Amino acid sequence: MNQFPQNSLFFKSPLVEESCGAIWLKRALILWAVLWIAVSVKFVLQPENKSVYPCFADSSINWWADRNLYDNELYKTGFRYSPTFALAFSTFAVLPASLGGILWTALNISLLVLALRLLVKEIFPGNWSRFQEACFLILSLAGCTRAIWSAQSNSLVFALAVFAVVSLKKERWWVAAFLLAAAVHIKLWPAALALLLMARFPWQLSARFAAASALLVIPPFLTRPLPVVLQQYQNWYGLLTGPYRTLRQGGLRDAYTIAEQFGTHVDDRVYTLLQLGMAGLALLWCIRLAKISSSRQTYFTGVLTTWVCWQLLVGPGTERLTFLLAAPIASWALIVSFKEECHRVLAVVAWLMLIPLGTGGVERLLLPAFPWSPAILPLGIIPLMVWQVVYVESHASVSEQESCRQDNSLTSPKTPQAA
Repeated sequence: MNQFPQNSLFFKSPLVEESCGAIWLKRALILWAVLWIAVSVKFVLQPENKSVYPCFADSSINWWADRNLYDNELYKTGFRYSPTFALAFSTFAVLPASLGGILWTALNISLLVLALRLLVKEIFPGNWSRFQEACFLILSLAGCTRAIWSAQSNSLVFALAVFAVVSLKKERWWVAAFLLAAAVHIKLWPAALALLLMARFPWQLSARFAAASALLVIPPFLTRPLPVVLQQYQNWYGLLTGPYRTLRQGGLRDAYTIAEQFGTHVDDRVYTLLQLGMAGLALLWCIRLAKISSSRQTYFTGVLTTWVCWQLLVGPGTERLTFLLAAPIASWALIVSFKEECHRVLAVVAWLMLIPLGTGGVERLLLPAFPWSPAILPLGIIPLMVWQVVYVESHASVSEQESCRQDNSLTSPKTPQAA
């Protein structure tokens, strides 16, 4: 005879589970707030220490002084972004460095957290409990902290990409076009995501994206003399197409890094062909995604994952801090692998390589014993790519089998009932 009373103290209650999930979600959001407070303290005490904020602020000042934004040997800012971004950053540059850095970090963290929550609500397949959402926010925080600490713009770029995908899902074509164009005016490589999405929505997105990108070129012309602005755009083009394009900096982490660490020299032209070949494979995979995905959520999640993997493995200018992009995707894969018991080993290996093992501190600890440790980060993209393909293909086959069973049940003749 069962001696335990039938109450929620001994059995899981949906109400208790929801309450527990809400508590953990608040804790996750508090952790993100603590990160912003810590970065704010750093900006008060050491506003220029391990931060790219001075690069952004100085370039905005150079813009209004009609100085070359891209003379990195003279100003040593390392600025590589568009004139539109330099102009837009003036809002922060006019403030004292500490206050401007605090507000810039607040903008990046708030938009990134909003984007992460939208991923759970609008994009990721399946139903997510609040506890699972809290785990996702905490796991993503572990991978985003270093890039946010240095005031990088990667969190803003990723947030804009997520907002664009959510807008496409809701068929808000112009909003999506402008969000993608804004991301491209910060860093050029989100154009790869725009191209992948235009392959699926050519009529709805292509012309709008081109128009939005052109319109965002105009604001700098409204603030400075025409010859000066034209020269700035010419200097930007020269920086992106000149020797800097193939310059290998110490912080870069990509497929080229893998080849370097294992003693293989790759010619720049060969590497360019590799980039284009991988881009072609990414496009083919996204076209297949559109055919086999059981839902729009699966398709958009797959496109985001494919874009992130291509950019981090063979994309231009992938630094260690750029791997902030992988944190949400790897965290999603890790949670889903346990939630649906789907290839856990692949997801765990990918998350470990991309988050804890890929940090600069761990890399320096491993370097004496493992000289190839700088390759850990880009190598971590491979199990993530494999997990995504296996996950989507397995779900597609299950959906196909279910549809076949439904078709058979509809077409099979009914057996006569006995009198």
